[in-house]
Amino acid sequence: MSIMESSKKPENINRVINTLHKTALFEGLDEVVLKQLSSQVVSRQFPKNSIIVTQGDETDSLYVIMDGKVDVFLQNDKGKEIIINSLGECDTFGELAPLGGIPRQASIITTESSILIVISRQVFMDTLLTKPAISMRIINRLIDLIQNLTEEVSSLALEDVYSRVVRVLYKHAEKVGDKLVTEKLTQQDIALRVGATREMVHRILKELKTGGYISIEGKHITIEKKLPPGW
Repeated sequence: MSIMESSKKPENINRVINTLHKTALFEGLDEVVLKQLSSQVVSRQFPKNSIIVTQGDETDSLYVIMDGKVDVFLQNDKGKEIIINSLGECDTFGELAPLGGIPRQASIITTESSILIVISRQVFMDTLLTKPAISMRIINRLIDLIQNLTEEVSSLALEDVYSRVVRVLYKHAEKVGDKLVTEKLTQQDIALRVGATREMVHRILKELKTGGYISIEGKHITIEKKLPPGW
C-alpha cells in the first residue's frame, strides 16, 4: 500500500466546483450550494497503486475523482482478486457509506497518480438535507451499480473466458480513426477483470493476433476487425 502524498483544503475552489458540477450526484445544483459544499471538502493526492479504501472498512466518506483513475476490486480470504469496475474523472465512489455506516463493499486502488475530493459524512448529509433531490440521484446511482454488478456476475457465471475477454476489450476501447483501440491494458489487467489466469488470456490474445483480429502495441490493443463469436 502506498502512502498518500498530501491532504489539504482545495486551493482551486473553482476547479472543485467544476468537478462536482459534472458528477451525477451534484450536477445541476445552484452555484451557492456548490460553493458552500466545495469550501467544506478536502482534496487528497495519491500516487499510483495507492489503496484508497479496503473492503470491509468502516470509514464513511464519499469520494469524487478530480484527476486520475481507480479500479474497484473484490478480494477473497485467499487473496484472489477480480476487478469489477474502473472509474475516472468526475466519477464518485463510496455513496453507501455516508448513509448508514455500511462497511465498504469493495476495495479501491489508484491506477495512476490521482487527486480525490473527500466529502465527510456530516458535510454530505447536511447537503442532502438541504437538497432532497440528491436522494433521487443516489437511488439512480444505486440502480446503475446493481445493473453493472448483475452484468458482471452474469458474465462470470454464464460466459466462457473467451467471451469475457472479448467483452472487456470492447468495453475498454474507444474509436480512433476507423479502428477501436483500448486504453492501457496488460494481460494481467484483463485476467483480473475476467476471473482467469494471465496464461489463459495470453493464449486467447495470441490466437486473435495470429488471426489478424487484433494488433498489440505496448499496452494498447487495436481491434482490427470484428472479433469472432467463439473460440
